[in-house]
Amino acid sequence: MSTLTTQTFDETGNDLTLTAASSGDNFANTGKEFLIITNNDTAAKTVTVTAQDTSFDDPSFGVSVKQDQSVSVSANGGVAAMGPFPTRAFNDTNNNVQITYSAVTSLEIAVVKQ
Repeated sequence: MSTLTTQTFDETGNDLTLTAASSGDNFANTGKEFLIITNNDTAAKTVTVTAQDTSFDDPSFGVSVKQDQSVSVSANGGVAAMGPFPTRAFNDTNNNVQITYSAVTSLEIAVVKQ
């Protein structure tokens, strides 16, 4: 498992550095972060962000359920983006978001925020 470093960008842009995914990554989450994922393998990969607080009761809505969020990243150069991730639903006790992968071969990831 690796803790991913958040990269920032603004209107002038930024050359992002993608890191090889490891079996279970995490990142510090303020609710403004996005994931950028590339897949250079010959098979599609699923990336899942784990919901930590999955049920809450709101007087306006009643009981609501928050599920893990997943995206399938297509093979052979596929690119996907996910986020942002509301802190109450996705942060663990260390204020990190947990990421899992169906496989990590040729999968790269970056955490970005403005």
